[in-house]
Amino acid sequence: MNTAEKKIDIYIFKGHPEKVHTQVAPWAEIDNSEAYMEIPFEFYLDMPEEEKAFVEGFNKFIDGDFKGSRRELAKSASKIPEAKYMFALVNIVLGKFREASLLLSGFKPDWTRFIQTWRVPILVVPFSSGDKALYIALDEKGMQALNYLLEGKTPEEIAFLLGL
Repeated sequence: MNTAEKKIDIYIFKGHPEKVHTQVAPWAEIDNSEAYMEIPFEFYLDMPEEEKAFVEGFNKFIDGDFKGSRRELAKSASKIPEAKYMFALVNIVLGKFREASLLLSGFKPDWTRFIQTWRVPILVVPFSSGDKALYIALDEKGMQALNYLLEGKTPEEIAFLLGL
């Protein structure tokens, strides 16, 4: 199978963000359906609108509604760092690299919500061979990898530059 058949995707891993690192690993398809953010209805009613938009955008992504996810995440991106990050990743998946680049320009991560919910978004960029992928996490190398990706570098080049 070649890269043309595999697209850039976001996998949601359950666990603490500090335990997930940017790496090269065999490409494997996963099902994100176990990663929904479930909020009790009574708690959801009292959440600020940007928090609701973040949860909705995250869950719409899980549903495969990337455009709906992008729309919701845009509502919360200016107030919630995780929403801004997910918004950038969804833009990358949709091929909107310029928008993602603008969102990540000068970006400083603060992963409070991902730590609280134990749901870590990983950008998965398949190698041209199709058997491996670059898994871009929320670590320092991940932020470097995102910048290289947005500059137009291939996952193979990024892996080499980062010593992966």
